[in-house]
Amino acid sequence: MRRRVSILFLAAVMILVNIAAPVFAFVLPEGFVYVTDVIETALLDVRYYGNNNFIGTRIDGYEAPTAVLTEEAAAALKVAADILEEQGFYIKVFDAFRPQRAVDHFVRWAQDLDDQKMKELFYPDVDKSKLFELGYIAEKSGHSRGSTVDLTLVEIATGKELDMGSGFDFFGPISHHGTGLITKEQEANRNILRDAMVAAGFAIYPEEWWHYTLKDEPYPDQYFDFPVDIAPDLDEAVRRAIEQARTTMNQDFGGPFGAAIIDADGTILAVASNTVLRDHDPTAHAEVNAIRLAGQIKGTYDLSGCTIYATGYPCPMCLSAIIWANITEVVYGCRPEDAEEIGFRDDFIYRFIEDGRKDSTVLSIAEYGRDQCLELFREYSELEKVIY
Repeated sequence: MRRRVSILFLAAVMILVNIAAPVFAFVLPEGFVYVTDVIETALLDVRYYGNNNFIGTRIDGYEAPTAVLTEEAAAALKVAADILEEQGFYIKVFDAFRPQRAVDHFVRWAQDLDDQKMKELFYPDVDKSKLFELGYIAEKSGHSRGSTVDLTLVEIATGKELDMGSGFDFFGPISHHGTGLITKEQEANRNILRDAMVAAGFAIYPEEWWHYTLKDEPYPDQYFDFPVDIAPDLDEAVRRAIEQARTTMNQDFGGPFGAAIIDADGTILAVASNTVLRDHDPTAHAEVNAIRLAGQIKGTYDLSGCTIYATGYPCPMCLSAIIWANITEVVYGCRPEDAEEIGFRDDFIYRFIEDGRKDSTVLSIAEYGRDQCLELFREYSELEKVIY
């Protein structure tokens, strides 16, 4: 008999944990690539992922400190990077593809004239009420077409950024190409970047020395809104979870169950397997062991932003542990019926839960000593505590 999980129970679980077989966290749209996959020497300082920008907070749509471009723009940027490396410089990218939701965030901020906490650093001489009129903020951005990049240069020998005369995203004439407000050396530094980018097929933006758009961009009229995020290597997570499970099952530690936890940056944080037999512990399932290990590694019970891969569909206990760990994305390999075919069945636990925990042959549950326990609860409520 196959596991029978009620629609209501599944719906309750799906609200808390996204369980999916074919979908994994984030997949980069076709035609787009990560800059660092194409240019291994590229440095990243993704300003809109953090607070060092003209708004002073992370911008909507920036879910990871990475940079994405169209394949064509990345290939052209590689040409520029190679030219610059021969001259002793690496490129440092501040921004590349920018989702429309980020542009919308800029617009909302520009309309809030009371929010000027970053004025001194980024627009000291500009009246915020004129940001639209002066062209600093607009409802559409070329970045959202995927072939525009903001960048500077770093000297390979020293690891220091070149002095460009003004910082990234500084609103004012000093940031313009051809400005007379900078020194000859600063102008020469800007020209090193400009000449390489133009030679690689990019066009300058006159008002921003850091801003370049591919002349022959593939999506000149299309504005995208997918998040700037990292697509973890699912195949690697699968490989390591299976490898770990195969090793321990052949040592008679437990069943063929492995799990891998991937953090928000796409790094495989922890890999574990089922060790019920070795540890004489019925809770030592792969997912629980992986959560315990990840918590120890991160020094926290809170695994928000992480994804868990499991070789089999998680049992009710593991699903609960996953939810308690604040993991909201689960990807699994084998289905419940696959596990049942080799002797593993947890359908009776699901039925017990669905029936309101009434079947005392599975588990007898009774209330006793509530008054004493309430006193304990009241004591706890008066303590300085962390609610998890």
